[in-house]
Amino acid sequence: MRAYLRAAALGAMAATLMLGSAACAANRGGPAAAGGLGSPAGGPGTASTPAGGSPAASTPVSPGPVTSTAASPPATTARSSAPARSTAPAGAGVFSGRRQVYLVPVGSEGIVVVDASGRIGLTDGSGDRALFVPTPIGADRYLIQTAKIRVGGEASCVAVRGNGDGPAPVVTAACDASAPGQQFRFRRTGDADGKPAYTVYTGANTFLVRDEQGELLPGGTGVAAVRIGEGTPDIDTPFLLPDRGPASLPALD
Repeated sequence: MRAYLRAAALGAMAATLMLGSAACAANRGGPAAAGGLGSPAGGPGTASTPAGGSPAASTPVSPGPVTSTAASPPATTARSSAPARSTAPAGAGVFSGRRQVYLVPVGSEGIVVVDASGRIGLTDGSGDRALFVPTPIGADRYLIQTAKIRVGGEASCVAVRGNGDGPAPVVTAACDASAPGQQFRFRRTGDADGKPAYTVYTGANTFLVRDEQGELLPGGTGVAAVRIGEGTPDIDTPFLLPDRGPASLPALD
């Protein structure tokens, strides 16, 4: 009987030791101890696989439609070249060849006239001998014809006498559109008393100027022709051209 109890006690102790060994092995994640105890399913050390058995496939994303925007051409700024103004508006107003005018030097008490000898001078009067007609002959050039004075039934023309080397007298002569001394230009210089003022000159830059005291042309008539260029004192004279009505001239030959 005593031997039986001893054997039973030893068997219980062996069973206890076997269970403790299995528990230690389970805690270390290692294989089970003797007695064939396996590790539980899904225990530590087992890889986790998502449901379905394989990782989800990556679906490529299709790019949206590409919108191409054409570059707008750069804005351009229209450039307009203003046409050069004529020295005098040919064919208009007192420059039409159909109007008679006075030639009045700005700042003077006189007006331009043709004296008895046919020279151009200044007087404080008026009348037929003070009337002139600027007549266009092309290229911004004009003859200055007498509006009322006739020689052999023809109008005379203002002309510069001399070669332009010094102050020259201004006279009247038979009209000749090809004579350089009769081809005048009118350059607007501004206004005087609210009216347009012009300098009067030939193609050689020889200007008609006031000379009441005879300082430029001793023994003159009050008007002289002077070449004005670089370095020349500013002695040019602007003229007003008041309109004195329609002109009636014989046709130029």
